[in-house]
Amino acid sequence: MMSPLKVLLSIISLFVVLGVIAVVYPDGGIKVGEYTLRYPKLTDIFEKQAPKDSAADSTAVDPEEAIREMMEATKRKEFAAYSDSLKYYEDFFKSGKTRFDLPGDDPAWFDRFFLHLQLAELDSNVVHIVHYGDSQLEEDRISATIREDLQDEFGGAGPGMMPPVLTIPSQTTSHWNEGELKRYILFGPKEEEADHNRYGPLAQFADLEGSAVIGIKKREDRKNAFPHVGGYSTVKVLAGKRGSLRLKLVYQRTYADTVGLNEDSTFKVKKRTAFETAAAPEVERLTKLNVYTWKLPDTTSNAKIYLDGSAEIYAISADGAYGVAVDNVAMRGSSGTVFHRIDSQLLAESYKAMNARLIIMEYGGNLVPGTNSGNVDWTKKLITKQIQAIQKANPDADILFIGPADMAKQVDGQWKTYPGLPLTIKTLREVALENGAAYWDMHRVMGGNGSMIKWANREPALGFTDHIHFTRRGAAYMGDLFCAALRMHYDYFKFRDRHGLNDEKMKELQQWKENSEFGVQNSEFGQDSSASETKGESLPPAPGADASSATPSPRGTPPNTPAQDSSVTKEDAAP
Repeated sequence: MMSPLKVLLSIISLFVVLGVIAVVYPDGGIKVGEYTLRYPKLTDIFEKQAPKDSAADSTAVDPEEAIREMMEATKRKEFAAYSDSLKYYEDFFKSGKTRFDLPGDDPAWFDRFFLHLQLAELDSNVVHIVHYGDSQLEEDRISATIREDLQDEFGGAGPGMMPPVLTIPSQTTSHWNEGELKRYILFGPKEEEADHNRYGPLAQFADLEGSAVIGIKKREDRKNAFPHVGGYSTVKVLAGKRGSLRLKLVYQRTYADTVGLNEDSTFKVKKRTAFETAAAPEVERLTKLNVYTWKLPDTTSNAKIYLDGSAEIYAISADGAYGVAVDNVAMRGSSGTVFHRIDSQLLAESYKAMNARLIIMEYGGNLVPGTNSGNVDWTKKLITKQIQAIQKANPDADILFIGPADMAKQVDGQWKTYPGLPLTIKTLREVALENGAAYWDMHRVMGGNGSMIKWANREPALGFTDHIHFTRRGAAYMGDLFCAALRMHYDYFKFRDRHGLNDEKMKELQQWKENSEFGVQNSEFGQDSSASETKGESLPPAPGADASSATPSPRGTPPNTPAQDSSVTKEDAAP
């Protein structure tokens, strides 16, 4: 084994030999046939290399520029992942026939409302949507379809708020009363009005002087059509502070009795129903309103409220333990110009007691025959006053105005759209948007001028023979169209939440879209890269479908024709 000294001497000897060769080796090398053998000179080996000029080196990259390009590339890839889905929504919000017109063209306008619906189960409360309208809503038409769709999604049960005295039957709930109740309404003849403005949230009330009973029950002949309208477990009565009131609730309850054993040794159960008296209600006493609430231990579809004393009864309500409720408030002959005449504090306390988070105002049909350029300014001021009255009473609620449907009259023996309809729609849309309310154009949804004639001529008919009102089937169809449009916004809400696209991120992506040459449809990172992001998502039908030919499903399933609408199980009745 060599010692370290011998190893060092060997290395030095090697370098000396190599150095000598470098000195004596010819500069031009040694030719061997076709080849030339060269050996590096010592000056080549030990010559100091000049540093490269980085500024002159075209391959050098500024670090800050490299970081910026990496961030831009990340943005391009991120936008590509969402581009198709976002474009799908944006196309609908911009040009879909069933789209909403929104303040500031803000597609996130419904976010606050959707958040309340999502929190309803967690908070164990009921979110009310108060659906006001004219005779198009009678019989719980349109509202019933919207109610079923939303309760299927967010939970809930029952018909919501109802007046103590209902003069026009509902297609979903049997409602009756007996005893000393006198009805007053704000939207009818003068002789039916009270001598004060304490009308409550339904623009009507019943004056109790003595004893009375009010009954509510799910319509047995419609049991397959509206499954959520029964099975309520929360009952409320909204009454005035004046006088005295004693209340009792009796409800039908189902019991399961064990009556023996089956052959497989399981218990044999027999169900029976019986009426039971509920415990005394909880009472919330506000400045102008008393709210009586029963929280039942079980659900029911049949209840009776016994009243005794002297009081103003503004509304009764039957709801689930949590979820959403849709209140059908039909005002025959009304243009919705009564809200500024209702006691504002009473209205505010009523909305708060019912947790009303969305107010729908479906009016305009009764304005159409008399609207012209000479009185349009008066109409704008009057409707503005109604929206502002509701906003004052309920600043925490969103307001959605639904304009009139197409409507026709006979001119020289032919049905033609009312000439005042376009001006009425234009006026109502402007008023709604100017006051921070959304607008939904039923006339556009139907297909524009002449569409009611087509709806009335359909088989089965969607429009009634007066060419103004919908049939039950037509009203359900319109409710489906509304729900399909609303679901677009709810899916958009969920899509942004699922991918963490908050307002700041959406603005950033929108700015990138506007400023970049990167196309929405194509990218160096691949086309249709959002497919993996959206796979399995339930998106509604493509926007802009012809409303006269197919029914978009509110749940994103294949469309049905109105004739296949499973929610309609009886003959259509005249409005």
